[in-house]
Amino acid sequence: MKAALFVEPNVIKVQRDIPEPDFKDGVLIKVKTTGFCATDVKMIKGLKKPYRPLPMSFGHEFSGVVEKTTVPEYKEGDRVAIAPFCGCGHCKFCLTGLEQLCKTKSHTSGGSTSDFIVVNTKLAQKAGWVMPADVTWEEGAMTEPLACVILSLRSTGFQPGESVLVLGAGFMGMLHVALAKSWGASRVLVSEPSEFRREMAKKFGAEVLDPTTGVDVGDWARSLVGEGPDVIIAAAGVKPVADDAFKAAGLGTRIHMFGGMPTGTMLDVSADQIHYKRVTVLGTSGFRSIDVQTAADMIKGHSIDIKPLVTHNFSVDEAQSAFEMAQQPNALKVMMENKDW
Repeated sequence: MKAALFVEPNVIKVQRDIPEPDFKDGVLIKVKTTGFCATDVKMIKGLKKPYRPLPMSFGHEFSGVVEKTTVPEYKEGDRVAIAPFCGCGHCKFCLTGLEQLCKTKSHTSGGSTSDFIVVNTKLAQKAGWVMPADVTWEEGAMTEPLACVILSLRSTGFQPGESVLVLGAGFMGMLHVALAKSWGASRVLVSEPSEFRREMAKKFGAEVLDPTTGVDVGDWARSLVGEGPDVIIAAAGVKPVADDAFKAAGLGTRIHMFGGMPTGTMLDVSADQIHYKRVTVLGTSGFRSIDVQTAADMIKGHSIDIKPLVTHNFSVDEAQSAFEMAQQPNALKVMMENKDW
């Protein structure tokens, strides 16, 4: 089979003589569409350790067609999207709502930049779904990132009618904007230096600020929502964004550190914000199976429109170009399609 392989920092090569994954049970999926994730970009740039020896296929946001199955919930020919992992279901993390921290997860057989991928029965049943005809391949491939954002917003205790400030309107920041609007936020504010991304945020109903103009993000947010936003999402993983989150926080604000920062990054937090002003600081990474199923229900029910977030499409053969584009400010979600079928 064919696969796009990460072979060394900043280099992707397409190879066509790779053995197909061994299939005994579960679901064998012929991959149609794969999303290029920011985590993939960090890994290929050498900023994050690869999770398998090189060369390796990569990608974990995917949709495709069932080729073979031993799982009753799936039949051959089904259009499906399945998350890249699920928890064991019986450890203390899985049993207390922290499934994403499970240490014995089930994973897919490899990266989704390959023609075929195998998903075991547990993963297929817990974190997969059959896509109806009116759901696009691209929407299906965005199930996993939407699930990550669902866990993020759920973890803040967000309630309809609350205000949300999103710092950084990359793809995941924009998913937060779309989800907050879908779940009934009273106002969604966005601070983002890229004009392209600010304009996209406006289309999703957000009020926007260009932080490079020198306007203090905290003063701006308070001019619109009074004491301060109820929820702040620090969607970009850089320290100045985290600093802006604390500047913008008001009494009782919940700050979510969504963007992953380099290991060892230290934050400067005023103790009185925590003690007297009841500012809460939290973070999540990944998703739970329930978040995947919520994402699937929202996509199937068309209660959230994430299609406009796909800005660029490439074939898997063009994976190197897709990688370069995924680093550009005028790109949100870059997709790679298997155009051989």
